[in-house]
Amino acid sequence: MDRSWMHLIDRVTSKEYAEGVEQFLTIARAHAIETDRIRCPCRSCYNNIFLPISEVETHLYLNGINPNYNPWIFHGEDEILDVSDDNQPASPTNDDEYIDDMEQMLDDIREGTVIGEVDELAEPRVHPPIGEATPSSSFDKLLDDARLPLYQGCKQYSKLSFIVKLLHIKAIGGWSVKSFDLLLKLLRSAFPDADFPHSYEAARSLERGLGFKYHKIHACPNDCVLFWKDNADLNECPKCKAPRWLPNTHRNRLIPQKVLRHFPLKTRLQRLYMSAKMSANMRWHK
Repeated sequence: MDRSWMHLIDRVTSKEYAEGVEQFLTIARAHAIETDRIRCPCRSCYNNIFLPISEVETHLYLNGINPNYNPWIFHGEDEILDVSDDNQPASPTNDDEYIDDMEQMLDDIREGTVIGEVDELAEPRVHPPIGEATPSSSFDKLLDDARLPLYQGCKQYSKLSFIVKLLHIKAIGGWSVKSFDLLLKLLRSAFPDADFPHSYEAARSLERGLGFKYHKIHACPNDCVLFWKDNADLNECPKCKAPRWLPNTHRNRLIPQKVLRHFPLKTRLQRLYMSAKMSANMRWHK
């Protein structure tokens, strides 16, 4: 089913966008638990709020639909989780015994690991790392987790692949950190023999080994400037004078009104060339 309409910028005059919204609402109505209220998947609500269907339609035109919300798991579609196919012929491997399809990803990362890479943005980390580790030691930990079954006898998930899928579901579902921690606590209680992480921060530490990182930069709420470089120490926008911080509702804690997440382009392009599946598509074609 073509869902390219979810990425369209023109939401007012585009016939494709209107047809896509109608397609979504038809599926959502057919699977609605309540007859008149569904989760709103717009870019402001992120499926966290139940609204009347007519109001959801308005939000989809005003705010746009979350382009990463696919499949529509909160509106009747099943989540597609990739698992290894046992019917596929085995390819020649070394002595490393991987449980699932994490092997190829880790091989790509190993080939492209850069030791001592210079950070392009010298911003302080919002979430301190859980213990400092070198790139090589982080990668060795990934290899161990890729070989370690989630529990004794499990052949479908390794510890690494299960954590990756949990983080994926958290992202598309818009879960809070607290709800994620509560789920982990329940899983550890129900399945004491399984090797679950103890918290979201412990699961998130995988990002260091996988090389997925971003930088948080505070922004003017009216999109005038970024509080970066020469503006890094300012408490209000130099153009519109809007305050940088939300009204101080938390003692000793400053919360920015708007945050831009900068994903370094260089490392992500390198990842595309490192991937055995994607590198062929990165060549120039006439």
